[in-house]
Amino acid sequence: MEKLNNTTKIILVFVIVVLINLISLYLFTRLDLTADRRFSISSYSKELVRNLDDKFTIKCYFSNDIPYPYNNIRRDVKDKLEEFKAYASRYFQFEFVKAEDEENLALDARNFGIPEIQLNTIENDQIQIKKVVMGMVFMYEDKSEVLPIVQDTKNLEYEIASKMNKLIKVALPTVAFLQGHDEILFPDKMQTIQQMLQANYNLKPVNLKEDPKGLDDTEILVIAGPKTLIPDDEKYLIDQFIMDGNKVMFLIDNIQADINTAHATFYENDMNDWFKHYGFEIKRNLVFDIKSSSIQVRQQYQGGYSISYIQYPFILDLVNLNRENIIVKDLKSVMMAFASSVDTDIGMDDSLDVTWLARTSERCGTQVGTLNINLQYKIPMNQYNRSHLPVAAILIGKYNSYFADKTLPDTIDTSGFMKSGASSRILAVGNASFVQDDFANQNNATFFANAVDWMAQEKGLIEIRSKNIAARQLKEVSDGSKGTIKFIAVLLPPILVILIGVLFWRIKKARYARIQRYMGV
Repeated sequence: MEKLNNTTKIILVFVIVVLINLISLYLFTRLDLTADRRFSISSYSKELVRNLDDKFTIKCYFSNDIPYPYNNIRRDVKDKLEEFKAYASRYFQFEFVKAEDEENLALDARNFGIPEIQLNTIENDQIQIKKVVMGMVFMYEDKSEVLPIVQDTKNLEYEIASKMNKLIKVALPTVAFLQGHDEILFPDKMQTIQQMLQANYNLKPVNLKEDPKGLDDTEILVIAGPKTLIPDDEKYLIDQFIMDGNKVMFLIDNIQADINTAHATFYENDMNDWFKHYGFEIKRNLVFDIKSSSIQVRQQYQGGYSISYIQYPFILDLVNLNRENIIVKDLKSVMMAFASSVDTDIGMDDSLDVTWLARTSERCGTQVGTLNINLQYKIPMNQYNRSHLPVAAILIGKYNSYFADKTLPDTIDTSGFMKSGASSRILAVGNASFVQDDFANQNNATFFANAVDWMAQEKGLIEIRSKNIAARQLKEVSDGSKGTIKFIAVLLPPILVILIGVLFWRIKKARYARIQRYMGV
């Protein structure tokens, strides 16, 4: 009877396990306790794979013996693709390509544009060079995209979602970068930006003087740092672009600055009469902030030189970001050099939806007229008399044409003139250098790319891209609290070790005393 009961128990356990597995096929869930859900795919990625209406295949090419520290990448890629598969329709599939030998695998991968790369490995106490392949091919209908090298899986979800987005979409939005007024050259000076955006957008430079129809197939226009005035005929084309419901990013550099010579002047590019019509003004000032970035300074002395770092108040370290806005909510900071403040009071009075994105700290100031950017100049503390000056803002609403009460330019065709338009979106930033390669660090580039996605209303891409940017910042504490924390950090660990040792000693002593009593000793 006892044997029967044990057999029954085993059968019951087996049945319960089978039932749990069957139920899990239909009630799938995963638990991710990280604050930014970095180990779970976003709702945007889930929708992409869930709404597939045709076969989508991902082929993964990974060599078998990939040396450390890249040997875990294959597993991480598989885990991420399993995550996609869990939410996908029947059309989504992936495979890790197998071959008879490494040479055939590399040959097959090369046919798709995946190169062999050289990695260093230590074998028999010697450094060896090993050739491996670590790439992915995405195929949908008669199209394909390649991720030639996977060396970091931190942004893998974004890479996968971007490739899928590009293949599935019938047409990608076009982003144009205005040229012809000494703007930051695209793509020459914006390689980082180009790399971040090219998977999801068609990118092109446009010179409206040479091609007045250059915006005809464009949804987003970027005006990045014009050093000279934009003439009225081009303003008209941009104005009508806005009236048609398209979006414009005004990134304006007011200051021509040279740190080495300590010379700074304003560019002759004041177009605020035009900007004010759209609800904002880029102030003709130079912002400085107590919260700033440090720069490297080389100091000469007899027989040599020394390198030191000093806080430079004209390179803003903007940590005061609008965490309620999706563009910047997960960014650590944005860095801007020689920026001007943005005034949106006009837009607020004009029933536009106005939102600030980045502001200075509570202690800042501005220079107007004569500018002094000398590294040796110490700005008096009483000049830090401003606070929370916006340097970036977004505006949404319907606009009337800037030319509604003006004479239309006679150098271009104005037969289709629109006096008012559909709802549009505008980004106004008192700086443009942050998109230039010299300043486009991860946070700056992500800020710009997120702004483009917001313009194109691609919120899902923003969420994925920003997932691994977020950083937990420590709260600032007083000097007294810092000393207390250091004191506790130094003394607490050894004190705990001593207390635990005493506790174990007392327990062992009490146990020995019980044994002695039991033995009658």
